[in-house]
Amino acid sequence: MLQRKWTAVLVSTVWIAFATGSSRAGDLSGTYLDPALQRPDFFSHHLWNSWPEYRAVYNRPRYVGGHLAAVIEPSSQEAMSWKENVCNGNYQKCRGPYVPHYYYLKPWEALNTKARNDNKPKNDTVKLDQSGMISSQTVE
Repeated sequence: MLQRKWTAVLVSTVWIAFATGSSRAGDLSGTYLDPALQRPDFFSHHLWNSWPEYRAVYNRPRYVGGHLAAVIEPSSQEAMSWKENVCNGNYQKCRGPYVPHYYYLKPWEALNTKARNDNKPKNDTVKLDQSGMISSQTVE
């Protein structure tokens, strides 16, 4: 008897949901996806974003996060950045941001390549003869 009661409640709930629902496809009115019913922003942006992130200030990951990244995936960008900063002693000496400078030649300077030759190929047009044979003719 109890099982029939819950079955009836479930069926009636589903029936009411489909009966009162909108017939339009993609109608989100009254749901949490409705843009008109967005949640209020209790933490204003000037309060929430007033402290800059550690990575933005020091140009390196935090020590614990970088160490975890080095343990989990040593070839990740964060792990390699952490290792470079540990080797430089930036965490122990509380140094400011570390910005690496590269004083190498650019690839086009180091390879000593020159511009390509200006040898443009001649335009060829392909014509079909009346016999179905293909003949090419140079256009100048």
